[in-house]
Amino acid sequence: MKGRAGGKRGNIEPMRRANAKLRFEAEQKLIRYEHVIKLQMAEITKLRAENKQLLDWILGTTDALTCLQAIYNNPESSEFSKIKAATGALPFERPKLSVAVSVRGSDVLGECLDAAKAMKTINPPKTIDHES
Repeated sequence: MKGRAGGKRGNIEPMRRANAKLRFEAEQKLIRYEHVIKLQMAEITKLRAENKQLLDWILGTTDALTCLQAIYNNPESSEFSKIKAATGALPFERPKLSVAVSVRGSDVLGECLDAAKAMKTINPPKTIDHES
């Protein structure tokens, strides 16, 4: 009988090793699949946010400036994208200050009024006589 029991034990041990190997491989696959699912969910979330931004822009709830601000405020945007978006938004957020002054003399309004009065006295309006 000892020969038989030893023989059975010899057949069981390789099966246990094969079973353990299969279990280990299945666990590794499961870990990889879980990792892939997490990456896919993150990408789906990112795409949903992008779709929302585009729909808001298309439907008119946001404008080009809001879109540019969202890009340069997004921590996931590349540095190049942030710079381009900020450059595009800058003139609308911080307008250039400019002053235009036109001076023709010390008393421009007074001179214009004096010239207008002189024209009235030189060419007085004509009166129309009407007889019935």
